[in-house]
Amino acid sequence: MLPFLGPDLVPILAMLVLLVGVPAFVVVVLAVVSGYIRHDAEQRLAELEEE
Repeated sequence: MLPFLGPDLVPILAMLVLLVGVPAFVVVVLAVVSGYIRHDAEQRLAELEEE
């Protein structure tokens, strides 16, 4: 490894996790919630069309 990354490797990895991991987690949660809302709306629309 590069010598200037030795003692500072852990904080750099922590920053990368925060900069990449947290937004990715938020995007996944939003995708799951929006998929559930879409599925629920399609079911309710189908129920209304049957009436």
